[in-house]
Amino acid sequence: MTEKEAISYLEIEKISAEETSVGKIKIQMCEEAIKALREVQEYREIGTAEECREAVEKQKPKSPDYEGDGYADGEMVYDTWICPNCRGRYEVDYDDYDYCQKCGQKLDWEG
Repeated sequence: MTEKEAISYLEIEKISAEETSVGKIKIQMCEEAIKALREVQEYREIGTAEECREAVEKQKPKSPDYEGDGYADGEMVYDTWICPNCRGRYEVDYDDYDYCQKCGQKLDWEG
């Protein structure tokens, strides 16, 4: 049973509760359970604690790695930069991003 299905069931139970002292307690219990299930739904939308930590970590700028494949005038020619997080590969002369296009890692070009 999903949270949504449980909430629907509890709403029906709440409506069908009698106007007795037991019925009033049942109504309160249903209301509290519905409230708790809605909070669970909100937390699921936000993500797990680990997902939140990963998202925060990606916002900390990291310097890309460089890879060269030859020499020009005795100097290494770096033609590829590599994301420090997902190891995605990009062309130095063409792909100039603030964030990795594959994983969203913030990049530090000064570092």
